[in-house]
Amino acid sequence: SLKNTSEAYERMVTNRKLGISLFLDNQRDMLTKLMGLYSYDELKEQAKLEKIFATVTGEGNIVDLGVIDAEGRHQAYVGPYREILMGKEYKNEPWFADVMLKGKNISDVFTGYREVPHFIVAVADPQKKWILRATVNSEFFNSLLQSVWIGKTGDGFIVNRGGKMQTPSRFGENYLSEGEKQLLAYHEGTAVNTIGDYMYVSTWLKNREWLLVVKERTDSILAIFYHARNLDFLIIAFAAVIVASIAALLVNYIVNRLEEADRQKAAMDSQMLQVEKMASLGIMAAGVAHEVNNPLQLIMDQAGWVGELLDEEDPKSMKNYDEYRRSVTKIKSHVGRASDVTHRLLGFSRKMENEKAMVNINSLIEEVVSFYKNEASNKNIVINKNLQDDIPTIMTDGNQIQQVFLNLLNNSIDAIDKNGSIDVSSTLEGENIILKFEDTGPGIKPELVEKLFDPFFTTKPPGKGTGLGLSICYTIIQSLGGTIDIQNRKEGGAVVAIKLPIVKPVNLLK
Repeated sequence: SLKNTSEAYERMVTNRKLGISLFLDNQRDMLTKLMGLYSYDELKEQAKLEKIFATVTGEGNIVDLGVIDAEGRHQAYVGPYREILMGKEYKNEPWFADVMLKGKNISDVFTGYREVPHFIVAVADPQKKWILRATVNSEFFNSLLQSVWIGKTGDGFIVNRGGKMQTPSRFGENYLSEGEKQLLAYHEGTAVNTIGDYMYVSTWLKNREWLLVVKERTDSILAIFYHARNLDFLIIAFAAVIVASIAALLVNYIVNRLEEADRQKAAMDSQMLQVEKMASLGIMAAGVAHEVNNPLQLIMDQAGWVGELLDEEDPKSMKNYDEYRRSVTKIKSHVGRASDVTHRLLGFSRKMENEKAMVNINSLIEEVVSFYKNEASNKNIVINKNLQDDIPTIMTDGNQIQQVFLNLLNNSIDAIDKNGSIDVSSTLEGENIILKFEDTGPGIKPELVEKLFDPFFTTKPPGKGTGLGLSICYTIIQSLGGTIDIQNRKEGGAVVAIKLPIVKPVNLLK
């Protein structure tokens, strides 16, 4: 069992390594392409650099951009630290010397003049006369590691060769402990080690300058199996003194408890599988950004340049001036739409941040149902609302919950097509709110139920669904501490059940 679990962790760490490496390569390639497109004199112009920065920072992966001469001084800078950094000397900084020697550099985390932990990506021109430098968005980069924080004791972080943290540890640690420093010994591929009470899975990044580490308590990993083992010992002890007349009851008790242990193990394996799927989706999304967003950015920049040239022309002297102007506008509009699509895909590789406020779930349902009132009426579909009156307001993210409700109602309407009904209900069950969306559609084939939350899996005809809707719903509900489940109804159709915990402001202050 420990071997199977460690293999799952190995796959997760390997996938995360690929995603991080692809992200870092993407930032470095972006700077290299900018250096190939623009000359040193062009990039020194503050207005030009600001325009380029506005183009490449759309996804929020970098926070500033600077042009530095061979003497280590900023010649142009765009970002929030202009007053601090302009005129500062970088010639003696380790990253500056490294990029002037090798032509490129991804630094370790340092505070520098801005006195805020950060790291940079920099490239030099072939003659080593100037450098183009960008600061990576630490919040976004750190989120790539937070998705491997599994359970209550799991942790994931990156350290340099000296054992210093390059991303935050879940538990606030700054350096590897003396015992953990043995992980810094070089190894090929992904290694699994047990040190003290923890299992460590590690792999080297960035030409063996960074080490990606995921750790988890072994007793947490094996808790289910320890529980089953201790239960066996207890049953054996009782069996020695209990009369044969109750032996049948004990055997039944053993079977029930072992089945519960198996269910818990299956739930843990399912969680690990979902984490792996989302990590793989993050890698694919980063690949899309690498292959698509850079050309889109260049197209947008060139379209802007054509627009500037048209501003200098006399409309009366150009036969097709208006057509040229409309074409530039269309190019910008469609590039923007394509960028929005890749941005939504990239959202899957990031850790969702909840913007929580007091939300009335019943009011949210009323609002969402009103959105689909006309569409449902046109298709002769009746939406029935059975909402319990005393449902309390809860502290949650209303925007994300609304997105879930919209996706579920849209799926139900698509499934029914015409002539049917959808029942939406809310009830209290202990410390939870239970929400159900029941439709009279054709239902779901039993063999497909377990695949419904997989990214890009859809039962809709080709061209009518992306397969992301239910996967987004699953991620949102899980991030808010709830559960979501889909089953077929006995009377036909499907039912989606959501359980949301009742969270109030007083709970958050404890």
